[in-house]
Amino acid sequence: MENVYSVANEFLTLAENSDKQLTNLQLAKLCYIAHGLSLAILNKKAFTEPIEAWKFGPVIPQLYREFKNFGSNPIDRKATVVDSETLESKAPEVQDNNLKKVIELTWNIYKDVSASSLVSITHRGNTPWSLTFVSGANKEISDELTLKYYKKFIGNLEHELA
Repeated sequence: MENVYSVANEFLTLAENSDKQLTNLQLAKLCYIAHGLSLAILNKKAFTEPIEAWKFGPVIPQLYREFKNFGSNPIDRKATVVDSETLESKAPEVQDNNLKKVIELTWNIYKDVSASSLVSITHRGNTPWSLTFVSGANKEISDELTLKYYKKFIGNLEHELA
């Protein structure tokens, strides 16, 4: 199972290769969407860290804390972890090739979408965020709600492509 840092780093690499920059807010939404698509397409989580319903949409608190010092500025480094054996800092990478494909799919759909538009997309009615959000509570968004929503999303994509 991957961690949210490896998924985030994959998006940061895709952004760098596309001459684009990502903010913490954009990265959080992209990781959340990739998680939802992974549940719907691969039938497994993209990462194990919890996702919470915050004021500006779905947030992975661990990822938020990693990059919060950037504020609304572009992130200019990868997420890092300390290797328990060598005690050296390293940037984790996605190992699962199918998950990489889901991340690339997410990127290809949303790479040109602004942070404010990503917030709007995740705030729509009947989204997992809208069904979970309670002001000031930062409640965890269930994978069951996320799976149900993204299964429908995939169904709609298939219908549009048919």
